[in-house]
Amino acid sequence: MPSRVSENIVICLDTSRSMFRTDYEPNRFSCCISAIKELIKKRFEKDSKSAFAIVTFSDSAQKVLDFTNFEDQIIDMLDSLTIGGKSNMADGLGISIKVLIAELRKVMANIPRILIISDGNYTQSAIDPMKMAQLARGLSIKIDAFRIGVIGQLNILKKLTDLTKGRYYYGNNYKSLIDSAQDFAASNIKISGLGMESLSENPTFLRKIAANLLRVQDLTESQELRIKQLRGEADFKKCSICFQEEDPTTKGNFFLTGRYCPNCQTPYHIHCLGAWAMSQSDNSLIESGTCRCPHCFYLLKIPSEVTQAQKLRSLSGSRYQKQEGSQKSEVLPASLENISELGADAIYKSCPVCSYIFEENQQVVKCGNPECETLYHVECFQNLENGQCKSCGVKLHLY
Repeated sequence: MPSRVSENIVICLDTSRSMFRTDYEPNRFSCCISAIKELIKKRFEKDSKSAFAIVTFSDSAQKVLDFTNFEDQIIDMLDSLTIGGKSNMADGLGISIKVLIAELRKVMANIPRILIISDGNYTQSAIDPMKMAQLARGLSIKIDAFRIGVIGQLNILKKLTDLTKGRYYYGNNYKSLIDSAQDFAASNIKISGLGMESLSENPTFLRKIAANLLRVQDLTESQELRIKQLRGEADFKKCSICFQEEDPTTKGNFFLTGRYCPNCQTPYHIHCLGAWAMSQSDNSLIESGTCRCPHCFYLLKIPSEVTQAQKLRSLSGSRYQKQEGSQKSEVLPASLENISELGADAIYKSCPVCSYIFEENQQVVKCGNPECETLYHVECFQNLENGQCKSCGVKLHLY
């Protein structure tokens, strides 16, 4: 028996009115629902730890079912779906990525995948589906596709799968659609070197998926009430690391530097959380500027101002140390590079100015500090204040 890797699969299902066409008996949508049911049945026979979520898209996109491995719950949701409206594919992919990111922040998450099922026709919107595919690729999320109907000149589903190295199936009748479902169900055979273990050791990946901490003013009324109920009114704004309301680093009150875990709402000072993270033994988390919530182990992003301060302190004694009250006196040369020549990890990084990932063969600027080497889009680098690197603070010049 082959070893299998469990997956979190978002089924991104086209529910637009074109799915009601009858070139598949009795119609396209009914055949797709049957294929999904066959896929789920066969996957659970081989791997009960895989999980499915369902996102639908027509005029708008929505998550209709969060991740579960209860087959009956998935079947009931599939049987309740209706169709109508246009096909907003980009929004469907966007919500699918958000659903996967939320799951990836948890400990021991499964391999992420998106399975889009559509006839490939989509409504032009402000967001191009290929932009969503580029985002998915940067997060190591594969997009697979079941394509139905007549293939037009622009086969967008094939482009999505090619870009993310996913599987592409074309079912030109009901039988071939079922065959595709059975093949995909059996496709999670473990390949050496692939798995969440390698992703969880990649600092760039960890930084991208980590959740932002919530400020006091970010809490909804229901969240605030719940925290008060669980912790007691007196502990509502008290750090769970130092057990004080006043920040021991800045001497400011909790409203200024206090944050909450978005998953369990445990309160922390950002500097206390940063110091706690630096004391841990996981170098991948330290390098990425992330940590696991000490309470629920949700993956959290430490604010950049905290990680930058920690980096500068760690560089004390080096010639790149920033002098208190003044800028670095030395100007270092930045270099113009081709992103595709910097290795596989580089292309999945994002520019710290605009937060967008890089394109293949794109010209980028690399910080000249050998202990930093942050990458920028050329136009973003030109907009840096005083030419200072946003990660290490070194003043740069592109000669």
